[in-house]
Amino acid sequence: MSTPSRVFDLPLPDLPLEAGARVTSHIARGWWWGPEQDLPWLRARAHVLPEQTVRENALRVVRRTKEEQGQLTAARHRNESRRPDSTVPTVLLVHALTGDMRAGDEGGWWEPVIGPGRALDPERVRLLCFNNLGSCYGSSGPADEGFPSRAEDRGAEGDEGTHECHLPATLTPWDQARAILQALDALGIERVSLATGGSLGGMILLCLAALAPERFERICPIAAAEVASTWVVGWNHVARQALLLDPGFPEAPVRGLEVARQLAMLTYRAEPGLESRQGRHLPRPGETKARGWSPRALYPIQSYLEHQGEKLRERFDAKSYLALLGAMDHHDLSRTPRGDAGGTWGVSRIRASALCVGIDRDQLFYPEHMEKLTERLRALGRHAEYAELSSPHGHDGFLIEWEPLEELLRRALALPPAGGDPLPRRGAGGEEPVAGVLAEALDVARGAQARVTR
Repeated sequence: MSTPSRVFDLPLPDLPLEAGARVTSHIARGWWWGPEQDLPWLRARAHVLPEQTVRENALRVVRRTKEEQGQLTAARHRNESRRPDSTVPTVLLVHALTGDMRAGDEGGWWEPVIGPGRALDPERVRLLCFNNLGSCYGSSGPADEGFPSRAEDRGAEGDEGTHECHLPATLTPWDQARAILQALDALGIERVSLATGGSLGGMILLCLAALAPERFERICPIAAAEVASTWVVGWNHVARQALLLDPGFPEAPVRGLEVARQLAMLTYRAEPGLESRQGRHLPRPGETKARGWSPRALYPIQSYLEHQGEKLRERFDAKSYLALLGAMDHHDLSRTPRGDAGGTWGVSRIRASALCVGIDRDQLFYPEHMEKLTERLRALGRHAEYAELSSPHGHDGFLIEWEPLEELLRRALALPPAGGDPLPRRGAGGEEPVAGVLAEALDVARGAQARVTR
C-alpha cells in the first residue's frame, strides 16, 4: 500500500514581480506524493497540513490575513540540512488556470494517471505540484490581505476606468515560474526529471525550462505555446470585461465571474464534444428523454454553461481570476524577463529534452503551436518530439482523454535526459538510479508513439 499524498505550506522569500510590485509574506502551497522515505525530508522542510484539513477544504478559497501570513513566514528557516533522496526522480506538475496543487489522489485533476502502477507512480517517483502564484488555493494571491495592487506596478496606467487599487498587481508566467523555483529551492530540489502541464501550466513550465535550463532534464508541455496568441488575448479580454463591468465589482462580481467562465468553457471545448454531450436533442440532466420544443426552456448547452459558471463562482476568487487571465496574456518566451540579464532569450535557452503535445481539435491553442515549438527545438540541436492527442472535446482533452494521456506521460518519462551539466546521481555501486527507474517506460513509449504521433 502506498504512502498517502500530503499538502504542505512553504514560506518563501519576498518575490519582486516583473511589473514592479513585490509579494511579501510569500507562501507557496504544494502537494507531494512519493516514496515513504521522503516524508522525514518533507516534514523537515515544510509545514505539512493535517489530512482532514486538506479533505475538508478542497477547492475552497484561502483568504489569509496579514497576521496568518506573518505566522507562517516567521517559520521560514526550517531544517534545511535535511536533503531529499537523490535516487528518487522528481516529477513536477504545473496546473492550468483554475486548478489547484492536488494533481493526484481523490479529486485530483490528473487522478486517473497518478497512482501505484500508473504512468506517474508515487512509489517510484517524487511528485510535486504547487498552487500557482496568483491563484486562491493556498499560494500567495489576490485573495490574501495585503497582496499588491496594480497601483504598485511601475508606470501603471488606468484600466477601462477602473481604479488601480481594485485590480491585482500584474503577474506574468515568468513571475509564476520564479515562484516555483523558489519553492524547489526551499525544498532542496536541485534537479527535475520531468516537468509537465497543460494550457497555462504548459506556458509556466516553458518559462521554468528557460529560466533554469540546468535544472530540467525533460519537459512535456501540453496544449500551450511559446507566446500567447492574439486569439487567446482577445478571448481573455472579453472575459475580463464581463468581470469589470459587473455592478458588484470589486467586492462581489458574481454574475461577471459566471459569464467569464461560460465564455472560457466554449474555448476549452470543441463542437463535436459539445454536440455529443450537450446536443439540443439530448435529455437534460436528471431526465430520461428530451423535452419537446419550448420558447422558454433552456437548451442543454445553456444549462451546461450556467452550471459551469455557478461552479466556478462558488469555488474561485474573482480577483485571482483576473490576475491569472493577465498572466496568460503576458506570456512571451522570447521577451527577456525584467530583472534578468539581456541577450538571447526564448527557446534557445531550453536544454531539456521535450515531448510537445498538441490536441487535434483544440480551438484555443491550435496544435500548430506545439508542432512549431518542436521544430525550433530540433533546429537548435535539442531532442524534441511532437505528439498529437486526438479528442473531440478540444483543449480540455488533456483533462479527459486518460488512456492516450497515460501513454504520452510514459513516453515523456522515457525521453533521453538533458538539461545541461548533469549533477552527480550515481549510487554506491555505480548504477544510475534515476535512469533505471525511468527506463521501464521506454517500451510503453515506443508503442505509444505509433498511436499518438503524426
